[in-house]
Amino acid sequence: MLITGNDNTYAGFQSGEVLSSGSFNTFYGSRAGANVVSGSQNTFIGYETGAVSTGDANTFLGFGAGRSNTSGEFNTFIGTQAGASNTTGSSNFIMGTNSGRNNTTGYGNFFLGDNAGFYNTNGSFNVYLGANAGNGIGVNGQNNTAIGFDAGRANNGGQTNTFVGFRADAGATNLVNAAAIGADAKVTISNALVLGNNVNVGIGNTAPKAKLEITTGTGGSSGLRFTNLTAANTATGSASKFLTVDNAGNVILSTYSASAREAAVESLWKKTETGVLQTAQTGAVVIGKDLRSTPAGYQLYVADGILTEKVKVAVKNSADWSDYVFADNYKLRPLSEVERFVKENKHLPGVPSANDVVEQGIDVGKMDAKLLEKVEELTLYMIQLKKDSDRRINRLENENRRLKQMIRANSQR
Repeated sequence: MLITGNDNTYAGFQSGEVLSSGSFNTFYGSRAGANVVSGSQNTFIGYETGAVSTGDANTFLGFGAGRSNTSGEFNTFIGTQAGASNTTGSSNFIMGTNSGRNNTTGYGNFFLGDNAGFYNTNGSFNVYLGANAGNGIGVNGQNNTAIGFDAGRANNGGQTNTFVGFRADAGATNLVNAAAIGADAKVTISNALVLGNNVNVGIGNTAPKAKLEITTGTGGSSGLRFTNLTAANTATGSASKFLTVDNAGNVILSTYSASAREAAVESLWKKTETGVLQTAQTGAVVIGKDLRSTPAGYQLYVADGILTEKVKVAVKNSADWSDYVFADNYKLRPLSEVERFVKENKHLPGVPSANDVVEQGIDVGKMDAKLLEKVEELTLYMIQLKKDSDRRINRLENENRRLKQMIRANSQR
């Protein structure tokens, strides 16, 4: 019935049989695109995929995928019943059995995994990765991220929340800007971050013995900074109680009467014109006893480390960060070379081995930059693989087109 259009391919019972205008469409399977009247650049593969679609640039693969889509565009639905109820939602990527099945008008969503985002209807800009991620009644908000099996299933009415880990989830409804990270982590109030479920958090170490333990790997370097609480601030209280550390580095509450010593004499310190408190001596400041020497290059040394709730690492210049990976002259290792290195060394190139970390520790800032480098390299590999995949698909489509032409030619002889 095609009236206007070109380069369309149909195969299957009632496939594309009422298409009147449109080009560059590919419909394979019984009733694939069966009631499509118009639309271009669509690929529908599977029973009733895109059966009533009029939108452009959609890709639906799998039984019933995108079967209700009308004017939605730029969608990719892969899997049985993936995006089956979508009507006008656009720019969605939905992959997995029943993933995004009830989405109708939501747009800009990324659902990957069986039943991921199952009950979402009009929520947009959500990212759900993992089987059953974001799959809960009432989970229909905006800008949510749930990564992991069953993650974010109780995020009823939630907006702009983040859940990462096995069954990481909301512990209350209608949360906003809340995050739970770690297996079974639960957050119950908005504007809050919860790490783990009754776990210890370690920074720079592998076996934290407190709720938060920081290890810099260098004596005298705590890795802790309070940006808005400095020596220049005026004290707000005069109580005799204060926080200190014990022999194991644990922060404890103490008093002057508990054998504590008062501050050093004023000759050791000076206050600059800008209100900064500095040592009046050339040596480093040492906290701890029985210390005869300190590592060079550090101005503050704390025996047994520092336990803190927050760490901010400063980077001196942009060259210390990892955006150089995206430079045109960056030499990306071939994956075969990476594979050989991993087999031989059991760790990624440029990343310290477990033995190195145990012996020398890690520089948190440099390690974050190195990990980002690996993430950016992974992004380049994915882009490369996507291009290779597109070329293969184009080649297969061209071969398929030539075969059809040969078959048609032979049948006419």
